[in-house]
Amino acid sequence: MRSVLALLTLAIALGATADVDAGSADNVRTAERVFLEGMASGSFAQLQDIYAPGFVAHAALFNYTLQQDMASTASWHAAMPDLSVTVKRAVADRDHVALHWKAVGTNTVAAGGLPGKGERMGIEGMTFFRFVSGRIAEEWSVLDVAPISKLLEQ
Repeated sequence: MRSVLALLTLAIALGATADVDAGSADNVRTAERVFLEGMASGSFAQLQDIYAPGFVAHAALFNYTLQQDMASTASWHAAMPDLSVTVKRAVADRDHVALHWKAVGTNTVAAGGLPGKGERMGIEGMTFFRFVSGRIAEEWSVLDVAPISKLLEQ
């Protein structure tokens, strides 16, 4: 009887773990779409359904709505029409996903606070997402802006 109970407990535990892992993998794919489809193309129209109602992008001093966050991210593509975006690594834990990403392009258009002088530039960042029911509810980003600041000082 103890053996049966132990096997049943193990089966339930493994089943629960598989569900968490499957959900985390789905969340990673969804988070990657923000960069690989949205930032890379400059258009988020096809991504509206991946965000939860009331989405908030948190920053050091302000919080942003989904529309403000998308407009800000789209401005990078506007400033660098050849923008190439890669996701370097992803880490997931239950309802959270962290992505390390890199965006590189040639700043040929004055937009998004960039001068449009034809300089090749890149930026790396880490973005943390919190998911609710498979949709992005919150986002926190940290960007390495030093390389761009250095180019702007020249």
